[in-house]
Amino acid sequence: MTTLTHPPVWSLLSHTSLDALLDRPGMGMPEVIAIDAGGDAAMAAPLVATTRMMIRRAQAHAGLTLTATGALCRADVRALFDAMSWPDYDKAQVLVMNKVLNEIDVMPVEATRLIAQTAKLMRKREKRLLVTKAGVTLGREEQASELFRCLFETVFWRINLGYFDRVPVEAWPQNHIGIVLWCLSVMTPEWIAREDLMRSCTVWDPALDQGPADFAGYAFESRVLRPLTWLGLFETRLVGDESAPSWRRDRQYRKAPLFDQAIRFRVELDKPVGLAH
Repeated sequence: MTTLTHPPVWSLLSHTSLDALLDRPGMGMPEVIAIDAGGDAAMAAPLVATTRMMIRRAQAHAGLTLTATGALCRADVRALFDAMSWPDYDKAQVLVMNKVLNEIDVMPVEATRLIAQTAKLMRKREKRLLVTKAGVTLGREEQASELFRCLFETVFWRINLGYFDRVPVEAWPQNHIGIVLWCLSVMTPEWIAREDLMRSCTVWDPALDQGPADFAGYAFESRVLRPLTWLGLFETRLVGDESAPSWRRDRQYRKAPLFDQAIRFRVELDKPVGLAH
């Protein structure tokens, strides 16, 4: 069972602001959150870069080939895998573990396709994945900032991030992601363990007490922290014994400079706030 040892950061917000951060007009992002990433910074975000690669490849080949299950074919997966750069993702290890690369073996490619389809940048027609008019427009270099905003909203408000971790606690903490993101915005920029960020920034769900001790931390990492690294908004590092395999080492996270540059919140506080620890 996880114990919250101090008042969460969101307790500093007014009730009006809490409600506003939970609002989902058109099932999208709350109006009190504004996203404005500069073009160069947006282009450098891993998810933006990989989405643009996928769009360009689809344009060059009259669409991408789909399998019977709607996944990308091996040829397209391998081409994107070779070209992409993804945070905290060991491509060499993936190749050691897989003789051939199906989409399910390459999480960044699978995630990018699902996000692009949900954002209506690409659409399925028979056995092809085609670029939509919106995809053509947002795939242009000068539209990188708007593509970043589209992907940010899609990742956190329009897809179920629980699909990637299978933790049997539906929606949490994505069901209050606006609050979580604001809490992260006022956290210290130093390296912090995922559990400390989770305790400070989420509204606890008692259902999490019924599962293994690490359910909540794993879900928070999978549904908040790692997607933030896909967008270049957070950074991650491994700590501990460098000779141990990566899966046995702890990870820490911190805000990247882009977080405070790109995201703005129009909220009111019930009490003054400084950097949280």
